[in-house]
Amino acid sequence: MIDPVAEAAGIDEVLEHSRRGTRQFLIARVCVLICGFLVTAILTRALAPSDYGIYVVVMSILLWLEMLGHAGVPGAIAKLIADNRHDPEQVERSARAFLLGFAVLLLACCWVLAPYVANVMNIPNGAVLFRVAIIDLPFAAIFTSYDGVLTGHRQFGVLAAIHLIYGITKLAGVIALISLGFSVERVLMVFVLSTCLVCAVLTFRYRPSGFQPRGAIIKDIVLITAPISIYLILGQVLLNLDLWALKSLWKGGGEVVGYYAASMNLARILMIVPGAQAAVLFTSIAWAVASRETTRAQRHIREASRFAVIIAAAAWIGLGLNASEILSVLFSSSYAEGQRFLRFQLVGFGFFALLDAYSHALMAAGRQWPVAGGLLVTAVLVGLSNFLLIPRLGPIGAAISMVFGTAAGAVIIGSMAYHHFGSLVDLTTLFRVSVAAVVACVANVILQVSGPVVIVKVAILGGLYLLVLYLLGEITTKDFGFSMKRAADRSA
Repeated sequence: MIDPVAEAAGIDEVLEHSRRGTRQFLIARVCVLICGFLVTAILTRALAPSDYGIYVVVMSILLWLEMLGHAGVPGAIAKLIADNRHDPEQVERSARAFLLGFAVLLLACCWVLAPYVANVMNIPNGAVLFRVAIIDLPFAAIFTSYDGVLTGHRQFGVLAAIHLIYGITKLAGVIALISLGFSVERVLMVFVLSTCLVCAVLTFRYRPSGFQPRGAIIKDIVLITAPISIYLILGQVLLNLDLWALKSLWKGGGEVVGYYAASMNLARILMIVPGAQAAVLFTSIAWAVASRETTRAQRHIREASRFAVIIAAAAWIGLGLNASEILSVLFSSSYAEGQRFLRFQLVGFGFFALLDAYSHALMAAGRQWPVAGGLLVTAVLVGLSNFLLIPRLGPIGAAISMVFGTAAGAVIIGSMAYHHFGSLVDLTTLFRVSVAAVVACVANVILQVSGPVVIVKVAILGGLYLLVLYLLGEITTKDFGFSMKRAADRSA
């Protein structure tokens, strides 16, 4: 007979390991975001708005192609390692060979199609830019193989450190261009070299055991990956379709696309939520399902929902209510025009954080195909709304379509998750977050500042928001990785 006390202690221990992994990823993602903002601040000043818009469009397509090349494979690796279905080393070798082989094939296809993509996106000299960018594909495949292996072995701290090194390397490369001179092509080359350097470090530190694929493992990877891949690919389409549609359908000045891209990059701060907890949540749910511990799985999902709601509300208060000043300080006054889009984009990325959490929970529980089907329906609706709204409303139409798509997806996938797992979020969390948000909004009205001081204002609002949540009991010292018991143990 299982001891209820021991079972509860085991659940708490696993949950704490999950929280620690989420915190490690969160810290790394925040640092990477800071590096990314510094890169964006440099590029928005060094490139003309129209050139910056072209750069963002090319990069978004590259990231989508990388997602197409390895979507779901890290999760498949983690799941196979967790299930102990195959020898872990054989899983690593097969996944590595599969990823690299597909990346090379994708590179060849994209090299041929580059001129046609450039024509659709109305990018002068776009074929050269796309071909420079896609050189990154094989290196990204190697990086992804390590991502999956480290996640599967639950080495979240090591993986977080690698992502941090990656972000710092990109920043260093862009800083080096200050003396060499900027162009879209040179920036793309720097990013390819950054990926190459990080892969070299990983290969030196964790020498690959080989590239021998085994048919049975490849088959399992494909079976697990196929629906997950559809989800991840469609998820990236959902997040970028507004930008792609705006670039191809908008007949106005190219600088507007640059403004829209800059505000979108700022709104992507909310991607720290899925970035910090997706791998941890998927792996934790997979282990819980494999152990048939439904209670633990539900606690993981509620924790993920709580984390997403708290961070999304904080971002909208700090950035959405001060959009013009923030954009001017970070990207120069030329980009203040992006305030019209930023508030919509923050809401959209907030909904996507919830959509992503529920999707990963369902996929870890073996419900991949329903998730993929739900997101496919959502993507079709978003494409239609972009086609109808952009010619009439311009960039505002693109922003509205993005919010509509992520909200619809969160409702559809959330309904599936509720049916499978039960309650997804505590109502008390929503109430406390709402109270803290109202207090912070009132403080925002009282604190009227301009210029760089707005950064201090945002920090004050964030601190006040967290303080209210702490006083209401929504967040505790455990959320920051500290407890009085641990302190006492260390003292002893």
